[in-house]
Amino acid sequence: MDVIIKKSEIGGITTAPPSKSYTHRAFIAASLSKKCRIYNPLIAEDTIATMNACKLLGSKFKRFKEFFEIRGCSLKESKAKYFYLANSGTTLRFFIGLTTQILDTKYSILDGDSSLRNRPNKELALALKDLGAKIKGNRNFKPPIFVKGIVFGGKVKIKAISSQFVSSLLFTLPNARGDSKVVVEMIKSKPYIDVSLHVLNEAGVKIDVENNVYYIEGEQDFKLRKFKIPSDFSSVSYLIAAGLLAGKLKIVNVHDSMQGDKKIVEIVKRMGGKIKWNKEKGMITVEKSELEGIEIDASDIPDLVPAIAVIAAIAKGETRIYNAEHLKLKEIDRIDGIYKNLKAVGVEVVKKDDGLIIKGNKIKGGVVDSFGDHRMALAFSLLGLVAEKEVIVKNAEVVSISFPNYFDELKKIGCRVLKA
Repeated sequence: MDVIIKKSEIGGITTAPPSKSYTHRAFIAASLSKKCRIYNPLIAEDTIATMNACKLLGSKFKRFKEFFEIRGCSLKESKAKYFYLANSGTTLRFFIGLTTQILDTKYSILDGDSSLRNRPNKELALALKDLGAKIKGNRNFKPPIFVKGIVFGGKVKIKAISSQFVSSLLFTLPNARGDSKVVVEMIKSKPYIDVSLHVLNEAGVKIDVENNVYYIEGEQDFKLRKFKIPSDFSSVSYLIAAGLLAGKLKIVNVHDSMQGDKKIVEIVKRMGGKIKWNKEKGMITVEKSELEGIEIDASDIPDLVPAIAVIAAIAKGETRIYNAEHLKLKEIDRIDGIYKNLKAVGVEVVKKDDGLIIKGNKIKGGVVDSFGDHRMALAFSLLGLVAEKEVIVKNAEVVSISFPNYFDELKKIGCRVLKA
């Protein structure tokens, strides 16, 4: 599906969708607990992949009007199966760990679509093998991956080129026999690990943290009883960008959480944007602003970079985004994808090994592509709000991975959205 976005003036009230990161983790923690209610989960392609994988483990999901009721399962009593995980890298990494606790003598097979089959998992696979798992795959352990347990506790070191590798171990090792010590030699996107620790703590799982070392007691029971999913700050960043570009918005249901992507509020303020966040009311107010380019360290906020790039495209001067080399390991090489899309609409941009230098300018308009990556479609559609000519977004249907009603929400606030 291709979408056309025409120049528009927007305004009104919009609601932030629930957090994808929290939903993944809450579904898994609930599936490892006896009985749990999850309120306000995000139902999108990626989280459905996690739900389906949890069901294959043996958990049961029942949907009510205001919550999901989940009856959990025993990992060790689960059966090895073929897990098709669609496009969800989070589900893949978590289940590489979880399936190492299955006692079945057969291999579990973890697979996905063409994009997921390009996601490397070497560091995680090697760490789990050091703890007793049998894992077969290609040199970088891209799907399909064959996994068999069983993993025991112990000491393991890991280079966390993805925070999901660490989170996978944090969810897996409390089930293992024996205590574990996980030494993380390099951390990217640490706030996502904090989200994992938050959910695990709510589930009664004990993990001690000293700097980059995680001490995990073995044979723990998950006891998550209820959990309410907060709003997704990655998705909020696109709504904030819309307001900065083309009007005035109130974004409701935006309460504080452990998400690192809440830094978008601070970044916008640094750029001179008119933005206020009332944490008590859970409301962000943002309006069209004259912005200035700044330098941004993207170590902990990789999912914000597409939205930041769009904001930078209309800011005065240069915006330098650095420490973003882990963007190359996402659904696509996002550094390259952002570079190509900015060039396509007439923005001056320089591509670096670890990021981008963007010089703000008038947006001419043109054709951008999602390249199969939801964040490309979510971000670059917004440039149509201010483009001299319309912006056409190729393969825009991928927004359903994390923000299924995105274009409907844009229409509600006054954006002129048409099907190509």
